[in-house]
Amino acid sequence: MSYSPAGHLMSLVTRGLNEIAGVRPIEDGILVTTHCMYPSNGLVRVTIRGGESTIIATDDGGAMEEATAAGIPYRDYNRQLTHVVRANGLLVADGIIRTPAMPIEAAPLAVLMVANSSQEVAHWMFDHAKIKRTRDFKALIADFLARRFDNKVAHNAIIVGHSTKPHKFANVVNLDHDKRLIIDPVANEASSINARVISNLDVKAVNDPNIIQRIIYDDEEEWSPADLNLLQVGAPVIAFSKASQVIERIAANA
Repeated sequence: MSYSPAGHLMSLVTRGLNEIAGVRPIEDGILVTTHCMYPSNGLVRVTIRGGESTIIATDDGGAMEEATAAGIPYRDYNRQLTHVVRANGLLVADGIIRTPAMPIEAAPLAVLMVANSSQEVAHWMFDHAKIKRTRDFKALIADFLARRFDNKVAHNAIIVGHSTKPHKFANVVNLDHDKRLIIDPVANEASSINARVISNLDVKAVNDPNIIQRIIYDDEEEWSPADLNLLQVGAPVIAFSKASQVIERIAANA
């Protein structure tokens, strides 16, 4: 069989897109990771729920989570957002975008409608809502995790390191398969940086495959390359503006 550049390119693109997005069952429906992107470059996720003949597709508040994670104050935007989603025949309530009940055969179309609208709403929020420049960074992280993982988040959790010393972490998410995800916020000051590196190093030395560690920093502040490199010694580092995308990927692959 002769080599076809076009065929090779199609194979690469198809495989790459399939690796980025995907469909998987969840407890009460199907979760679809789409190719639509939020302002943070996180991928829009749509949940389909329904019975034998009809379905409802929703973003489960993903656009609002994207906005609040960036520091936009959480409040009732339903009135403003209705005009954004109404053109697509969708509904919004409590920051959640959804379709009306649709025939089950329309599920693929419903996913596209919700994903595009969720993406559009997130961009609208960034363009029209004021981002708080003075923000409680640690509180924003805790709020995002609480809304995303509900009662699976333990705050100020104690994990014992290799030295047998107990270390306190602001956020520990209990994932599937007995895995635990440490989301450890750090302040832009020497004492906080040193403390977080030491704690994460000691826990990392345990070599527990069920513990996943991430240090998260506020990238609205100016950080020196040296300090960011030092943090990497303790655990992989996440910029807060990319946090939702990275955390979703970790949770999906746990």
